[in-house]
Amino acid sequence: MRFRIADRLWDGVRPEREEEWKHALLDLNHEHDGHPPILTFDRRDDGGAVIHLERPDGSSEVQLTFDLLRDPFRDYREVITRLFRADAGAFGMRDWESLDYAKKLVHDDAGMRIRKAMRPHLRDGEAIDLKLARRLFTLVFLIAQDLPAELVTRHRSHGPPT
Repeated sequence: MRFRIADRLWDGVRPEREEEWKHALLDLNHEHDGHPPILTFDRRDDGGAVIHLERPDGSSEVQLTFDLLRDPFRDYREVITRLFRADAGAFGMRDWESLDYAKKLVHDDAGMRIRKAMRPHLRDGEAIDLKLARRLFTLVFLIAQDLPAELVTRHRSHGPPT
Protein backbone atom coordinates (compact mmCIF):
# COMPACT_ATOMS: atom_id res chain seq x y z
CA MET A 1 0.00 0.00 0.00
CA ARG A 2 0.97 3.60 -0.50
CA PHE A 3 -0.67 6.67 1.04
CA ARG A 4 -1.17 10.15 -0.38
CA ILE A 5 -3.15 13.32 0.25
CA ALA A 6 -5.18 14.72 -2.64
CA ASP A 7 -3.21 17.31 -4.58
CA ARG A 8 -5.91 19.95 -4.20
CA LEU A 9 -5.51 19.98 -0.40
CA TRP A 10 -1.86 21.07 -0.56
CA ASP A 11 -2.67 24.40 -2.22
CA GLY A 12 -2.46 27.21 0.33
CA VAL A 13 -2.03 24.94 3.34
CA ARG A 14 -0.33 26.56 6.35
CA PRO A 15 3.29 25.45 6.81
CA GLU A 16 2.68 23.81 10.21
CA ARG A 17 -0.22 21.79 8.80
CA GLU A 18 1.81 20.81 5.77
CA GLU A 19 4.60 19.59 8.05
CA GLU A 20 2.17 17.47 10.09
CA TRP A 21 0.64 16.00 6.95
CA LYS A 22 4.09 15.08 5.67
CA HIS A 23 4.98 13.53 9.01
CA ALA A 24 1.76 11.46 9.07
CA LEU A 25 2.35 10.30 5.47
CA LEU A 26 5.94 9.39 6.25
CA ASP A 27 4.77 7.29 9.22
CA LEU A 28 2.27 5.48 7.02
CA ASN A 29 4.47 4.97 3.96
CA HIS A 30 7.55 3.95 5.92
CA GLU A 31 6.04 0.63 6.98
CA HIS A 32 4.36 -0.30 3.70
CA ASP A 33 5.62 -1.64 0.40
CA GLY A 34 4.32 1.07 -1.95
CA HIS A 35 2.47 -1.44 -4.12
CA PRO A 36 -1.18 -0.95 -5.04
CA PRO A 37 -3.58 -0.03 -3.82
CA ILE A 38 -2.69 3.62 -3.49
CA LEU A 39 -4.88 5.29 -0.88
CA THR A 40 -5.45 8.98 -1.52
CA PHE A 41 -7.12 10.99 1.23
CA ASP A 42 -9.40 13.94 0.56
CA ARG A 43 -11.91 16.01 2.50
CA ARG A 44 -15.65 15.63 2.16
CA ASP A 45 -17.91 18.68 2.10
CA ASP A 46 -19.56 17.49 5.34
CA GLY A 47 -16.26 17.61 7.28
CA GLY A 48 -15.46 13.94 6.92
CA ALA A 49 -13.00 12.33 4.53
CA VAL A 50 -12.96 10.14 1.47
CA ILE A 51 -10.29 7.56 0.74
CA HIS A 52 -9.73 6.77 -2.93
CA LEU A 53 -8.31 3.25 -3.39
CA GLU A 54 -6.52 3.12 -6.75
CA ARG A 55 -5.50 -0.17 -8.35
CA PRO A 56 -4.27 -0.96 -11.86
CA ASP A 57 -7.63 -2.59 -12.64
CA GLY A 58 -9.91 0.03 -11.11
CA SER A 59 -10.66 2.09 -8.09
CA SER A 60 -13.17 2.53 -5.31
CA GLU A 61 -13.98 5.09 -2.65
CA VAL A 62 -14.44 4.74 1.07
CA GLN A 63 -16.71 7.46 2.43
CA LEU A 64 -15.89 8.42 6.00
CA THR A 65 -18.76 10.74 6.76
CA PHE A 66 -18.60 13.37 9.43
CA ASP A 67 -21.43 11.54 11.24
CA LEU A 68 -19.23 8.43 11.40
CA LEU A 69 -16.27 10.34 12.84
CA ARG A 70 -18.02 13.12 14.78
CA ASP A 71 -17.45 11.62 18.23
CA PRO A 72 -13.80 10.59 17.66
CA PHE A 73 -13.04 14.01 16.11
CA ARG A 74 -14.61 15.82 19.08
CA ASP A 75 -13.01 13.58 21.68
CA TYR A 76 -9.56 13.64 20.06
CA ARG A 77 -9.60 17.40 19.73
CA GLU A 78 -10.54 17.68 23.41
CA VAL A 79 -7.73 15.37 24.47
CA ILE A 80 -5.05 17.20 22.50
CA THR A 81 -6.37 20.55 23.75
CA ARG A 82 -5.99 19.28 27.32
CA LEU A 83 -2.52 17.95 26.51
CA PHE A 84 -1.58 21.40 25.21
CA ARG A 85 -2.81 22.97 28.46
CA ALA A 86 -0.86 20.39 30.41
CA ASP A 87 2.32 21.54 28.66
CA ALA A 88 1.79 24.84 30.46
CA GLY A 89 1.78 23.03 33.80
CA ALA A 90 -1.99 22.89 34.25
CA PHE A 91 -2.04 19.18 35.16
CA GLY A 92 -0.12 16.67 37.25
CA MET A 93 1.37 13.28 36.33
CA ARG A 94 -1.86 11.33 36.90
CA ASP A 95 -3.67 13.70 34.60
CA TRP A 96 -1.02 13.03 31.94
CA GLU A 97 -1.51 9.31 32.27
CA SER A 98 -5.29 9.69 32.05
CA LEU A 99 -5.04 11.90 28.97
CA ASP A 100 -2.59 9.56 27.28
CA TYR A 101 -4.97 6.66 27.94
CA ALA A 102 -7.95 8.68 26.68
CA LYS A 103 -6.00 9.43 23.50
CA LYS A 104 -5.40 5.70 23.01
CA LEU A 105 -9.08 4.91 23.52
CA VAL A 106 -10.15 7.52 20.97
CA HIS A 107 -7.64 6.16 18.46
CA ASP A 108 -8.89 2.62 19.04
CA ASP A 109 -12.53 3.61 18.56
CA ALA A 110 -11.79 5.64 15.44
CA GLY A 111 -9.55 2.91 14.07
CA MET A 112 -12.29 0.30 14.45
CA ARG A 113 -14.76 2.59 12.66
CA ILE A 114 -12.33 3.10 9.79
CA ARG A 115 -11.57 -0.62 9.54
CA LYS A 116 -15.27 -1.42 9.36
CA ALA A 117 -15.84 1.22 6.65
CA MET A 118 -12.88 -0.04 4.61
CA ARG A 119 -13.52 -3.78 4.91
CA PRO A 120 -15.91 -4.03 1.91
CA HIS A 121 -13.36 -2.24 -0.31
CA LEU A 122 -10.37 -4.47 0.42
CA ARG A 123 -9.32 -7.41 -1.68
CA ASP A 124 -7.52 -10.64 -0.83
CA GLY A 125 -4.10 -9.88 0.59
CA GLU A 126 -5.06 -6.34 1.58
CA ALA A 127 -5.51 -5.84 5.29
CA ILE A 128 -6.05 -2.93 7.62
CA ASP A 129 -5.05 -3.93 11.14
CA LEU A 130 -5.88 -1.76 14.13
CA LYS A 131 -2.40 -0.19 14.24
CA LEU A 132 -2.72 0.94 10.63
CA ALA A 133 -6.34 2.06 11.13
CA ARG A 134 -5.24 4.21 14.08
CA ARG A 135 -2.63 5.88 11.87
CA LEU A 136 -5.21 6.38 9.14
CA PHE A 137 -7.40 8.13 11.70
CA THR A 138 -4.52 10.47 12.54
CA LEU A 139 -4.19 11.45 8.88
CA VAL A 140 -7.95 11.78 8.42
CA PHE A 141 -8.16 13.95 11.54
CA LEU A 142 -5.33 16.18 10.38
CA ILE A 143 -6.82 16.81 6.95
CA ALA A 144 -10.42 17.13 8.13
CA GLN A 145 -9.81 19.41 11.13
CA ASP A 146 -8.30 22.85 10.85
CA LEU A 147 -6.48 22.96 14.16
CA PRO A 148 -5.02 26.10 15.68
CA ALA A 149 -1.24 26.24 15.19
CA GLU A 150 -0.50 25.49 18.85
CA LEU A 151 -2.44 22.19 18.64
CA VAL A 152 -1.13 20.94 15.31
CA THR A 153 1.86 19.08 16.73
CA ARG A 154 0.27 18.20 20.08
CA HIS A 155 -1.33 15.02 18.74
CA ARG A 156 2.10 13.37 18.36
CA SER A 157 3.06 13.74 22.01
CA HIS A 158 3.02 10.86 24.44
CA GLY A 159 3.58 11.31 28.13
CA PRO A 160 4.52 14.44 30.01
CA PRO A 161 6.70 17.10 28.37
CA THR A 162 10.40 16.84 29.01
